[in-house]
Amino acid sequence: MTAPLNDASHIIVKALADPERLRVFADIVLAGPGASVTELRTRHPRAEKALHRLFESGLVTREDGRIRAAPEAFKTAAAAAREARPDAPPGVSPEVAHLYANGRITVRPVNRRTRVALLRDLADRHFAFDRVYTEHEVNEPLAAEFEDPLQLRRDLIDELLLERNRDGSEYRRREAPPI
Repeated sequence: MTAPLNDASHIIVKALADPERLRVFADIVLAGPGASVTELRTRHPRAEKALHRLFESGLVTREDGRIRAAPEAFKTAAAAAREARPDAPPGVSPEVAHLYANGRITVRPVNRRTRVALLRDLADRHFAFDRVYTEHEVNEPLAAEFEDPLQLRRDLIDELLLERNRDGSEYRRREAPPI
C-alpha cells in the first residue's frame, strides 16, 4: 500500500524517524536483492513490527518471498513535496524548473542549450519588449533568482535576449535568433 501523493513525504519521514525502523530499512537496502523476514529477525528482534510500518509507507515491497527496498517511494514523495512547495518560482518553464531550489537558480548551466533555455525563461518572465530598463531594473530581478546577477545579465546580452546602449545606461528586450 502506498501513501496518497500529498502525504507521501510525511509518511516516509515518520516511518524512518524511528531508529529501529531505520536500521531495518538500511539492512534491506544493503541486502541488495532483498532480505527474508527470518534474516531480518535474526539481526533485529522487532523487525516484524518495523516492517509493518515500512510496508505501509511504501518504502519496501515483498517479491518472491524477499523484502526489497522500493526507491520509487522517494520519487513519489519528492514529487509531492515539489507540488506542495515548488522549487522554482511561479511561471518558470518546466524545461528549466530542475535548475531551481528554494526559488533560486542553483547553478549556471554549462550546456549552452540549457543555459539559453534558462535565459529565455528569465527574459520572458522579467523583461517586456516595449520598454527601456535601467541597469538596476535588469539586475534586481536577476539578483532575486541567482547569486551572480551580473553574469546572467552578460549572458542575456551575449545570447541576444537583451541589448544595451554604449554607456550601459539603457537595456531593451530583443528577440534572439534560434540556437
